[in-house]
Amino acid sequence: MSIQLFDQSVNGIKMRVSVSGSGPPLLFVHGFPLNHHMWKAQIDWFQNHFTVIAPDLRGFGDTEITQGTISMKQHADDMNALLDSLKIEEPVIFCGLSMGGYIAWEFWNHFALRLHALILCDTRSGSDSEEGINNRLKMVNLVLNHGPKSISSSMIPNLISEASQRDYPDLTKGLMDMIESTDREGIAASQRGMAERKDFTERLIDIRTPTLLIVGSEDRLTPPQVMKPMSSQLADAEYCEVPGAGHMSPMEAPIFVNEAMEAFLASC
Repeated sequence: MSIQLFDQSVNGIKMRVSVSGSGPPLLFVHGFPLNHHMWKAQIDWFQNHFTVIAPDLRGFGDTEITQGTISMKQHADDMNALLDSLKIEEPVIFCGLSMGGYIAWEFWNHFALRLHALILCDTRSGSDSEEGINNRLKMVNLVLNHGPKSISSSMIPNLISEASQRDYPDLTKGLMDMIESTDREGIAASQRGMAERKDFTERLIDIRTPTLLIVGSEDRLTPPQVMKPMSSQLADAEYCEVPGAGHMSPMEAPIFVNEAMEAFLASC
């Protein structure tokens, strides 16, 4: 099945988006500092039964860059406008990883009627600690002064597990290529936005949308002890732990993750 890749006008910028398949709309929102290519295994799998939409977020991939700060609400607004521009009227399945999960909270907060289900991979509902904020701002300065190559190799141990690094060298290379191809201003703008993001932990009880939480057992950034409690706070949630995977579980264990997503979608 062919994949259409084109630029769409969204909130005053040109957004690169991949659209393929037919059926209920399934929106994949990538993590930081990556692009829609991280979802290749999911696009290939789900396009047979869904209309799969996978954009490059503002400032990432081949989408136009906005300097300054890009809030998680801005990204959510962009996703809403993208669905409008694509004339998607029925409620969507929103699948976000890491930063994509932060965007999902804002999307639910402002556009809940557009949601059929949520799939949240390797993310958290809370805001950053003071240390976390400081680390983000340090990365902003490093990237602006030295470019994305200054962070690509150091990010890998936090993105994928030791086993994935050992067994799948192409995965490491692919991630580094995505990071290094990202514009420094795009990286900086969303890092600032993540540093300022809201804490949704106390709001989880209000979310009635069916939700699947997926986390790698070896995730260093949002480990199971962060994600599993979220499943008990949400009204209608399933929890799935991916053995041996790190923060990029959909890339590290695509078949396991795809089958978990498929079973969840069949049930809801």
